[in-house]
Amino acid sequence: MMMRADVKRLSEAEMIGPSDRHTAAIDKVRAMSRRSQALLAAAGQSESALHWYVIRTDAHAEMAVDNLLVLANVEHWLPLMKVADRRRGGRKRASREPVVLLAWPGYMFVRVVPSPEAWAGLRTVKGIIGVLGADEKPFPVKHEKVLQLKVFLEGNVIAIGEIAKGLKVGEMVRVNDGPFASHNGIVSELCEDGRARIEVMLFGRAVPITLGLDQIDKG
Repeated sequence: MMMRADVKRLSEAEMIGPSDRHTAAIDKVRAMSRRSQALLAAAGQSESALHWYVIRTDAHAEMAVDNLLVLANVEHWLPLMKVADRRRGGRKRASREPVVLLAWPGYMFVRVVPSPEAWAGLRTVKGIIGVLGADEKPFPVKHEKVLQLKVFLEGNVIAIGEIAKGLKVGEMVRVNDGPFASHNGIVSELCEDGRARIEVMLFGRAVPITLGLDQIDKG
């Protein structure tokens, strides 16, 4: 159930004349400052206090929301993916660059401290409908899962490095994708290309496999 967005949006403005543009620009900066303060209120500097959440946006408002969150200095991620450009009829276009599309239109991730101030601040951002949750309680998403999605969709090198930093040779992991999904294994090698060699026990013997870092979970 979506959280209600029933507060007045700070980014909504009345029509103005040319003589009021300077005043409007100042008001916009002040409004953005208030929005940023509301979103980050009580956040502190603790990394552990931040959690990822999924927000829903109005149709075709994803990029506008992305820009507003940048101005508000709120950590967020708009998932994009590359797909092959195709002609009508399904044929691929020759020598064309892949087309970048929204992975999940109408949805994006934000990383905030879960607090009434954060939810109130998000509701003021024009284009945001609400936060995914139930009974007025938003659902958090694990940081590791967001990193895996970034690797899977974008091959994000920063996310690859952060996942690799949290893994150690000899550590137990769980496969979450492919024919070995749900099997446990031991990390035997961390590769430079964003993959890892895992030894999975199968029929009483260790079977070495190579997986992407988005295909394994710690513990």
